[in-house]
Amino acid sequence: MSDAHIAGVRALVPAYTTLLVHVEPLLVDLQHVADALAALLPQSVPPLRRRWHLPVRYDGADLPHVAKTLGLSVNRVIDLHATAEYAVACLGFAPGFAYLTGLPPALHIPRRASPRPQIAAGSLILGGQQTAVMPLAMPSGWHLLGRTAVALFDLTQEIPCLLQPGDRVVFVPTDSAALASALPRCEALP
Repeated sequence: MSDAHIAGVRALVPAYTTLLVHVEPLLVDLQHVADALAALLPQSVPPLRRRWHLPVRYDGADLPHVAKTLGLSVNRVIDLHATAEYAVACLGFAPGFAYLTGLPPALHIPRRASPRPQIAAGSLILGGQQTAVMPLAMPSGWHLLGRTAVALFDLTQEIPCLLQPGDRVVFVPTDSAALASALPRCEALP
């Protein structure tokens, strides 16, 4: 959609579930702008392209708290999280940060009351109705469920962000000994 030119539209700013459209209100017919954007939207949504299987170790500091708060056992939290398939809705917040949708409703939990000043890159996190993996070490108010050794953001790569909007993600429980050498597996989707 960024290559599209609609007379009177000055800027398009996509967000997680919305699109901010800056227009010259006295110079455009708003219905024309709405119709032109509606015609472009189906073209701007990326198709489902790949399914990533990411090895993770469910040993996060907040895992017992999450289980207790949700009235579940730790094993049930892990099972629910690891058997779901997630969709990369968008990238944002930080380079390579993929917002993953598809979290089972039983795992919906408010973010932490106080963010941590920094958590490690590769941290598997949970907050609200989403889950994610931290691509870089940075602050976070999300709950720590575990970790992966897979680099989600790498400036040495042609495409630095491993996960892209439209990709699918499945988390594969892995033991601590195998985590460091476990590689992500990627399959093409039709």
